[in-house]
Amino acid sequence: MIRLIVRKFFWGGLRHLLTDKAWHRWRYYIEFGFFPDLNQPNRLSEKIQQIKLTEQTDLRRLAADRLRVRDYIEQRAGREYLIPLYGCWGTLTHEAWDSLPDSFVLKATHGSGFVRVIRNKKEVPFSEIRNETDRWLSTDYYRFGREWVYKDLKPGLIAEELLLSSKAEIPADFKFFCFHGKVGFIQVDQDRFGEQRRNLYTSSFKKLDAELHHPAGVVDMGKPAQLEEAVKLAEKLAEPFTFIRVDLYLPGEKIYFGELTNYPGNGFERFCPDKWDFHFGELLSLSGFGSGSAN
Repeated sequence: MIRLIVRKFFWGGLRHLLTDKAWHRWRYYIEFGFFPDLNQPNRLSEKIQQIKLTEQTDLRRLAADRLRVRDYIEQRAGREYLIPLYGCWGTLTHEAWDSLPDSFVLKATHGSGFVRVIRNKKEVPFSEIRNETDRWLSTDYYRFGREWVYKDLKPGLIAEELLLSSKAEIPADFKFFCFHGKVGFIQVDQDRFGEQRRNLYTSSFKKLDAELHHPAGVVDMGKPAQLEEAVKLAEKLAEPFTFIRVDLYLPGEKIYFGELTNYPGNGFERFCPDKWDFHFGELLSLSGFGSGSAN
């Protein structure tokens, strides 16, 4: 009952009055039922909160920018891992829309979840997409989730090639959780735009008896042929970070970069059983990092 009351007041307006630190503490309480220990954190979810508040670096801000991060990937790993880019704009004009192929993926560069998959442009009115992208561009994503990396990040739009599996489906999303440059576990999301299912695996692709926010898939997928290369790529991209999630697509025999995620689920997604929050928290040392702090 108390959590329900707190949730109502928090989302009803209290959140706008809180400092970043207080915002994250109360949001964590709403999701977990207790406050995070930010002085001696043990859980991965607690340590993600600590990173958000104290490890405020230019590298993390670059990772959050969906356009600028492509330069990082090209310089560190090679442009062959980049999904072909059709264009980038400050707003979606008729001219930009007309220049795009029949199918593509449209994304905003300054936040998470701003994605529209276009399978057939002729079936989608331009006015509908223009209204949607205008909403994206007018959204201050920092104020939504208080993730420092999005604060004052210039909004924009990009269009990329639509990747499809051999069955003409959106390919599974492989997310490599990297701790000090090493893959600790792999999250595989399937049917992200439908009834999403999520399996967790070791770096050698042994399925874990664990769930994270979404239910596990009934069918266990086989080990991808290019897994070893994907792990090496993820670790190469993650090497400069204390912690980062490297998102990749593995359609056919290819490997494509998706994004770098500083704070997966904003650090508010829960493991089931709870022991995995502690288990993966042990892989992350917070000693000797950080260059700033939030009030």
